[in-house]
Amino acid sequence: MDGSFLSARATVEASRPFVCIRLATYENREEVDFMKALYVSYTGEIANTMFALLSPDGKTRLSEADRSPAQVFGGVSQRRSDQPGATEQNKGAAARMVESMGVISLAYPGKKGAEGAPRALPYLSDLRMAVNVAACDNQPLLVVYAEEPGELARLEKTLQPIAWSKEVIGRALYVPVSDAAEYTRYIKGEKPAAGYALVAPEPYGRHAAPLLAIGAATKPDRVRMQLITALALFNPPPKDFEKHEAEGLKAGIQWKPKTPITDRSRRQRGKSRRRP
Repeated sequence: MDGSFLSARATVEASRPFVCIRLATYENREEVDFMKALYVSYTGEIANTMFALLSPDGKTRLSEADRSPAQVFGGVSQRRSDQPGATEQNKGAAARMVESMGVISLAYPGKKGAEGAPRALPYLSDLRMAVNVAACDNQPLLVVYAEEPGELARLEKTLQPIAWSKEVIGRALYVPVSDAAEYTRYIKGEKPAAGYALVAPEPYGRHAAPLLAIGAATKPDRVRMQLITALALFNPPPKDFEKHEAEGLKAGIQWKPKTPITDRSRRQRGKSRRRP
């Protein structure tokens, strides 16, 4: 969603003081209800994308809520990005977004000492979702696997500073798995041993193939070096969205979400939206 906004260097730097949350539309009833409290389409239901800046209570909006950062900050939506002047309009919108985030971060400086505290891993909810999101992002997925909760917690503690380091941050997605059956359902190969598995999703996110296995007994420095090396070698071809979608439809590939899809905007373009 609006990668030109969210992946731009200035936006990334402005986001550092924020907790950035990526909701999985239609995959969790609680998330659906949360999104509906912030923004709904003209139908009174949630859209398949949404953007808003919130206060630390997670409820108070500090910006308008709309389908994308571009629409919140006066830019042009992706489907209209080829219209005359759209590029300059979006540059201005991106600058306004960065400026707004800077002002907000000054108003909410955070608790004293929080900056140096350990940061949790940016986990996706489950392996099924994680493999699919990794495919959508064209990124590798790092699976943290252990059947015992204590061992899983130890692996997470080791990985936290590595995942947030400048060499690794933003270069992989993460998911915890403690069920061997779940692991083998979505990742090809043998039953896993406790540790870390870097995997590559197939283009449509139905399963993934192993790239690197790091055992649970591996020392942190070695984990870091192996992971950095493997990430440097991961270079999948870029995806052409229109071609990718057409080939998927031709092959009969469909994602089945856990809650009903309520966004019908593609059929109703141009109609006004409303906010609660």
